[in-house]
Amino acid sequence: MPELGRYARELRARLWKPSVTEEVGDELAHHLEMLERDLVARGFTPDAARRAARAQFGDVHRIEATCVDEAEHRDRDRRLTRWLDELRHDLRTAVRQLRLHPRFALVAVATLAIGLGAATVIFGIADAVLLRPPPYPAPDRLVIGWETTPAGQPFSLSEPNYLDLAARARRFSGLAAFAQRAPSLRTSDGPEQLSSTAATHALFRVLGVAPALGRTFTAEEDATGGDTRVVVISDSLWTRHFARDPDVLSRTLDLDGVTYRVIGVMPKGFDFPGGVELWTPLAPNATAPRGDRRIDAVVGRLAPGATAEQAAADLRRAATTLGTEYPATNTGWGADARPFMELYVGPRLRTRVLTLLVAVGLLLLMACVNVASLLLARAGARQQALAVQAALGAGRSRIVRQLLTESVVLAIIGGAAGVALAAAAMPLVRSTGAAAVTRLADLRVDWRLVGFALAACMTTGVVFGLAPALRLARAAAPRGGAGGLHGVLRSGRRIADTSRVRSALIVASVALATIMLVGAGLVGGSFVRLLRVDLGFRAERVLTGSIALPAGRYDAERTVAFDAALVERLRAIPGVTSAGTTNIAPLAAGNTAMPWAPAERKPATVDQYRIASWRSVSTGYFATLGVPLLRGRLFGGGDVRSAPWVAVINQRMASLGWPNEDPVGHEVVLGSGRTMRIIGVVGDARLLNVDSLPAPTMYYSAQQIGFPSMWLTVRTTGEPAAAAAAVKRAVASLDPDLPVAQLQPLTQLVADATAQPRLTMLVFAIFATAALALAAIGLYGLISFMVVQRTREIGVRLALGAVPRRIVRDVLGHGLRLAGIGVALGVAVAYAGTGLLRTILFEVTPTDPLTFGGVTVLLLTVAALASTVPARRASRLDPGLTLRAE
Repeated sequence: MPELGRYARELRARLWKPSVTEEVGDELAHHLEMLERDLVARGFTPDAARRAARAQFGDVHRIEATCVDEAEHRDRDRRLTRWLDELRHDLRTAVRQLRLHPRFALVAVATLAIGLGAATVIFGIADAVLLRPPPYPAPDRLVIGWETTPAGQPFSLSEPNYLDLAARARRFSGLAAFAQRAPSLRTSDGPEQLSSTAATHALFRVLGVAPALGRTFTAEEDATGGDTRVVVISDSLWTRHFARDPDVLSRTLDLDGVTYRVIGVMPKGFDFPGGVELWTPLAPNATAPRGDRRIDAVVGRLAPGATAEQAAADLRRAATTLGTEYPATNTGWGADARPFMELYVGPRLRTRVLTLLVAVGLLLLMACVNVASLLLARAGARQQALAVQAALGAGRSRIVRQLLTESVVLAIIGGAAGVALAAAAMPLVRSTGAAAVTRLADLRVDWRLVGFALAACMTTGVVFGLAPALRLARAAAPRGGAGGLHGVLRSGRRIADTSRVRSALIVASVALATIMLVGAGLVGGSFVRLLRVDLGFRAERVLTGSIALPAGRYDAERTVAFDAALVERLRAIPGVTSAGTTNIAPLAAGNTAMPWAPAERKPATVDQYRIASWRSVSTGYFATLGVPLLRGRLFGGGDVRSAPWVAVINQRMASLGWPNEDPVGHEVVLGSGRTMRIIGVVGDARLLNVDSLPAPTMYYSAQQIGFPSMWLTVRTTGEPAAAAAAVKRAVASLDPDLPVAQLQPLTQLVADATAQPRLTMLVFAIFATAALALAAIGLYGLISFMVVQRTREIGVRLALGAVPRRIVRDVLGHGLRLAGIGVALGVAVAYAGTGLLRTILFEVTPTDPLTFGGVTVLLLTVAALASTVPARRASRLDPGLTLRAE
């Protein structure tokens, strides 16, 4: 009851304490009253005394306001001084506690460093890929658009269609088109292929970026028949080619043999749509063929009040109208638009990153659980000291604040170590992921990551410290009876039994580790199968490189002639066994597609056609890549432009179009209306993605359908890189102004194609390692502190004749029981939840029994190892020393 009265007085003092304004008002009223009494005593009437007192006292309201301000300022200073003094004391206490218990500090800091380090790395990836907006004003008002095939797939646009869509779409304040190019820059060191974009003049206005020097295109320079020989260059090209010459606006560039005037330099970092070094006018022609779709995409800025959904619907309506007006080329074709970020982050990449963010939360939770279990494990050793502190007048809130300060200090030290680990891991992540996600090239520890790490430190410090702090403060509270302050002081022993709570936390930690290890195992197994997948071609000892023939110097006839001559010269290089060309190399991050149907079953409308990829290939291409001929024949010397046009198809297309018959000799009708005779069937090859089934594919003869942008494929007897110089000489012998770009082994393209899965596997491996380490540290810490707390019990058992082997078995069994319960719970949750990984797995089921079994064995083995050391230490205790110490 005395305690209840004390609490009631404290509550009343807090709830009914008068405010500063009330106190000042009462004090001034008292002084005025005393002055009035003095004046009445001197002979004034009460009214005269009141007036004289106020006149003599001065402006009461001003004096009251001044006094209130001074009083509040004094109270604030007093509270701040007291708070700073307590904080300094708490910080000194926290550092002293860590120095007095170095083993505990080391285990806790290592746990936090692993958890926060891994979380910082993954947040950096998510920040670079998803959270950091593109460097344009109001990027959420930008959309990316394109035409869609009759089958609904995104496709490029024709110039007349773009002009009509731009004129009819009303939900945009601006709509710009762009198409990537690869011009040859003539330099004193020889030709150099550049990454370029031909864009309409509205592009820079739509993106909201002004040049750092000069200007961008005008409408007149972007019109058919205008002076289109102007160029805007990037900051990197200005630096590399012009040494940042301030008079660059008076300089010129020789691109594909044409002189261009430099009119502007864009700011550093601007490279839309990615890796671009210069921009030229697109100058769309309204009289160009509508079926010749060569514009990559459009980018638009939404009009005020318009939404992305409304803009997409606007484009679709305009495309439907064009289909009615131009049925020969536009029937069934549509248009669509998506948020601008999809230019950088596709749906699959977004799914991967969001999955990683979920794993970040699990990892931080696991770190919190482990450190909380460590704090609870040593809670008993602190209770007597805290009880004494409470007896000397420290309230519960004061004790909680002190313990939370210790937790936050521990978290900050662990966070600093975690940031150091993250900084060490980022070069590996950067080198692995930049090929898949160009935005990861700038991944590094910056203020955003440091801010995240600091926020995570503070949050985790409070989360893992709050429960132990409240428990200790409650146990040390002066509440009488056998427990609390009086119980501690009377017994001199530790009284709080936290073993159940600690055990529950370790079970939760192991369960979380199981979930994360199962996810990592599934992703790792998926990646291993991805590396072993049959690509349908042999990439070993094949050299690839790209060439872009300038349209001004190479018409269709010259393109075909150059292709044939180049293949002959490549075959003549010593060490080359075969050579060929194609418009797009396998897995080169590009595609060309065409609607098709069997000619004998031609649908009534083009929107009922299927879609197939197509490639223009030379003779020798299939032999170079090792793509097998299954039926019919391959292209020969007679398949030239003057002969009937023929095609070779892959097995997938044959099974779709002619499922129960041999397609050789049949004809296929294309979306353009052209009919081609099938002369052969080859094996399926994964030309677009490694982790998807081979697409239906048609191959055209390069001697019939030449393509100005071509890839070389050269098979060598030795290392492909050794033939690079000879390949360049062969190209230069035909055209000295043609550079060969991206000269690399085909295996490098295969590696780049698996970059996203490799990045996912690497990050999950980081998670798995961190989770395994946290589980091992947590179990080791728990068993170690359990042994310390049970020292007297174990000493008594040894003194009574217990054999050390029995002690080892008991301690080891306790750790394995906790681990077994955690593994069982983790397996159950993982079995129910790993279906979320289905979209990023390859040829692995989310419930793969081998993965679940392997994780179970691994975690139980780690639990046994983590429990063995403290178990052996317990068995070697000296009973006499132990009992005397107690």
